[in-house]
Amino acid sequence: MIYAKKIPDVYKLIEYDIVDSTMISLKELVKEGAKVGTIVSAKKQYNGRGRHGRKWISPEGNLYFSFLRQAENKKFKNVFAPVFITAVALAETISLISKKKILPILKWPNDVLINNSKVAGILIESFNNNGNDLLNIGVGVNIKSNPTNAIYSATNLYNENIEVSREVVLKSFFNCLYITEQIFLSKGIKEIFRLWLSYSYKVGTKIGVKIGEKRIEGYFNGLDSNGSLLLIEESGEELKIFAGDVFLL
Repeated sequence: MIYAKKIPDVYKLIEYDIVDSTMISLKELVKEGAKVGTIVSAKKQYNGRGRHGRKWISPEGNLYFSFLRQAENKKFKNVFAPVFITAVALAETISLISKKKILPILKWPNDVLINNSKVAGILIESFNNNGNDLLNIGVGVNIKSNPTNAIYSATNLYNENIEVSREVVLKSFFNCLYITEQIFLSKGIKEIFRLWLSYSYKVGTKIGVKIGEKRIEGYFNGLDSNGSLLLIEESGEELKIFAGDVFLL
């Protein structure tokens, strides 16, 4: 799986040297008729974005891509499944390319850490195209470099003694993603949450969550049935967190 010769046939890869943003490029391709499974990858981005409009520094040498996915039917309450599926596939990819010497940590809702430093992130935007609800899923993986002035500590794969090309990471990810999507289809969201939790903090880990200007501290208590973060405060009260930035304390 690690050195797969190609990306699974359900995906179509379009590669560029430089783009403003792979997410912007993918959305433009959708207007031209691009289908679910289309991938846009670039060696460099001028205007890469992270969550909350933060700039994603995008020098050459790292991996930047976006892919088009069908949104989940809201009636089945699995609308947040894609971010967990993508995160699990990223964690599996890093574990495999390190020959399981590195166990990445998944930080709710969409960051991948190594030794408590961010190595990859996910950004998902939903949009409607001709009555079809779609997801534009952007992923950035620090392979050869990382930001040094970000609000989170960051690292890269080379720094963690994983010397690998962006092409290998890309192929490995989409093979892992395909397998994870099949698990979701056959076993459902509970199995995806179980896999996600196997890569996340242990229950009882002390964390902080920043929601706007407010900061809450407590203990990680897993996920609810919709994927919300469960936090137990010092008082013993359990809170459901629907959005926020998580910090390890």
